[in-house]
Amino acid sequence: MKIVNQLIGEVEISEDKVINFPNGIIGFEKYKKFALIHNTSYKPFCWLVALETKNFAIPVVNPFLLIKEYHQKFPKELIEELKENESNFEVLCVVNPKGNNGFVTLNLKGPILIDYQRKEGRQIILTAEILSVAYPLN
Repeated sequence: MKIVNQLIGEVEISEDKVINFPNGIIGFEKYKKFALIHNTSYKPFCWLVALETKNFAIPVVNPFLLIKEYHQKFPKELIEELKENESNFEVLCVVNPKGNNGFVTLNLKGPILIDYQRKEGRQIILTAEILSVAYPLN
């Protein structure tokens, strides 16, 4: 399937790469079908692209590549779920390239979980007070 997006251009993806978000993403609940688009020029960052529109794509990154201790703020049940399905799950955080004071920031409070086996995604809210929605990447 060919997708066209204003932010990333035209990309070919296979149907098996479509990820269903039954509840959408916070603030964008109307979009349910997404694809994760990787570009080697921007590693480790990638794009989560809504397939129902040409106007929505968000940069995301695996936070564990940048913040090793991030998992320590996860609820115990979530840690168990991720451990059980380790090879099929990916945790991503939304990247804000125009964050606080010009720094690129990560939303550590609302990670996106993708279950590749079920081809399903969901965004959760972590309650740890120490987590920030605008964690600066220096």
